[in-house]
Amino acid sequence: MSVQTWFSSGEMVAQPGAQLTLPLSIQNLSQSAETYTVVPAGLSASWTAIERSSITLFGGSQDVVDVVVTPPEITTTSAGPTVIAVRVIPLSAPDDTVVAEIVLAIQPFDDRRIVSLQPVQRARHRATYEFMVENHGNELASCRLKLVDTSERIDGSFDPPAVGVAPGGASLVRFKAKARRGFFRRATRTLDFEVEAEQQGHDPAIASMSLVQPPTIPGAAIVRTLTIAALLGGLAAAWFGVIRPEIRNAATELVDERIAELTPEPVDGATPAPATTAVDNDAAIETSTADDSDGEPSFIRLTVDAPILGTADASQPIAEDITFDLTDIRVENSLNDTGIAQLFINGAQVYQWSLSNIRGQYFEPRITPIRLQPGDNLTFSVKCDAKGATSTADTCSTRINIGGRTRPA
Repeated sequence: MSVQTWFSSGEMVAQPGAQLTLPLSIQNLSQSAETYTVVPAGLSASWTAIERSSITLFGGSQDVVDVVVTPPEITTTSAGPTVIAVRVIPLSAPDDTVVAEIVLAIQPFDDRRIVSLQPVQRARHRATYEFMVENHGNELASCRLKLVDTSERIDGSFDPPAVGVAPGGASLVRFKAKARRGFFRRATRTLDFEVEAEQQGHDPAIASMSLVQPPTIPGAAIVRTLTIAALLGGLAAAWFGVIRPEIRNAATELVDERIAELTPEPVDGATPAPATTAVDNDAAIETSTADDSDGEPSFIRLTVDAPILGTADASQPIAEDITFDLTDIRVENSLNDTGIAQLFINGAQVYQWSLSNIRGQYFEPRITPIRLQPGDNLTFSVKCDAKGATSTADTCSTRINIGGRTRPA
């Protein structure tokens, strides 16, 4: 054997997605100069890059070559010990090839997601949602499903209540939801809630869902009922206030005329009988109408370029002479960045989205509008955890389109 090679360090720890440089020592044991080819070997060869793939050494000399190892952050990069091998081949004697090995301890990483198949359901009281719990990490995910509803208006059960998902796998879960209150409603009501897949010692995966409840007594039926009641009330008022007094007065006049005909003329000097007088009472009903306008369609677009591992926001105030009814929202994550996006009204959070669950764009309809008064402030905030795999920018670029209607204040 004319060459000897070894790694200068012992067992190392490697994090998937991060680079690790390992020094490799090569010594020429022969008395003449020799050129060596250094190539990666083994199952981890695709992770390994050699700084100098060809090296020439004089007899008895040695040199150090840097070996750069980058374990990919994918599900097939298993957590645990992995052997990194490098083959050193002498050009003059290929049969004297030697292999240097070192053991890397690959660390586990988490990437768990909830993908909702029906984020919005329309039902009076009960609805069934289906969603996938996906594991994009490199270790087994044993998650317990949990309902998050701060308003305490939604209850339900998960089938199954817990799942175990292997790396690169997915599991289907059904959530049977039911509304706790609001059996009688005049208008449509939207109940927003979240489902969470949690495991102790790991970050939870969260997805937002909505239950849209139609009115149990439609507003049109209430309007028709009130109209009929008002019509009947008007007829009753006309009967008792106008028609009935007129009939009584007419009858009284006829009776007085008949009595006058049957009464003999008074004798001279006698006091004549007093005349009967009929009094007319008129009644009036006033009606008023109100002109209700639906308002003008309007859109607000906010763009946030948040630095990686940082937070940024963009704001838009409502003009002093209008009101704005928020009806729908579309969040755009065209570069598939990861992080958290939030929408605030006057500093109070009304929505939160996980960007890892948004691929391209996500539409958030609201059946019940949110009324914003003049001077109210809309703020869109983005916390950037990592940029998308195809992004060439140094920021997370996220946009939100807010649709609604404006009316004069």
